[in-house]
Amino acid sequence: MLRGRKSSNIIEYRTRNGPFKDLHSVMNVPLIKHKTTEVVFNSILNPADRSERRKPKVQAVKFIKPQIERKRLEEASSVVSLVFGTNKIAWAHLERGRSVLEWQQEECDRFLRGAYQASVYLEDISPVVAKIPEADFFILEKPGISLQNTNLFPIMLHLRTVEAMLYSLLGARFQQDGQQRVLSMARTAVGKHFELMVGECRTSGAELVRQLLSDSVTQKHPRVAFPQSMVVRYRNMFRLGVRNHREEMCDALLQALAFYELLEGD
Repeated sequence: MLRGRKSSNIIEYRTRNGPFKDLHSVMNVPLIKHKTTEVVFNSILNPADRSERRKPKVQAVKFIKPQIERKRLEEASSVVSLVFGTNKIAWAHLERGRSVLEWQQEECDRFLRGAYQASVYLEDISPVVAKIPEADFFILEKPGISLQNTNLFPIMLHLRTVEAMLYSLLGARFQQDGQQRVLSMARTAVGKHFELMVGECRTSGAELVRQLLSDSVTQKHPRVAFPQSMVVRYRNMFRLGVRNHREEMCDALLQALAFYELLEGD
């Protein structure tokens, strides 16, 4: 409790002034405040075993921020993975058994149009959040744009604004129970898990998603299971050669799958 400069200051003070005359005089020592003296005196009057005072170490999960106890993550029955870009927000709702419950995206046409206005972000994002299903955790992709390229600063500002807005709107219950339910997962962590990285750049996961859709029909134990209606709807949408700019949907699905697989193998 009293280390470094605090302990040195106590020694220097006593050398110059002699023993402390009363408890209040302890606060004359530089860096020693009321809170510090209260903690120290209580520990002297009520000594406890060191093992009792030591806080239990949280078993952390490396790829998730903020730090969440592993047990809470493992007990989650479902998660919603969200990925957002310059004009879209996509999400995938997966249950613990790797079954896809919902998978879609919404376009936000006013993103990055004209001058930045916080009210526009609220007006565009709130209706999207209202459509997102309930889950134990919401996992947001952490953008990986380098700040060294100043030309990308408006994009980074936009992505961080959307991220902050989603944290606020999805995490409304935090004020009630103090439990974090909105988490961040690095884009590069997902890329490395699925071997989509080329150097420091993440490549498209569309081909992998097409394979996952196909395996859901042809394999007895697929990596991820889709409802039949979803397979029919999206197999043509993601077929090779079709340019429909659904990268956010691909990334949202892969992020949710990576969450469960990394948690299982971490």
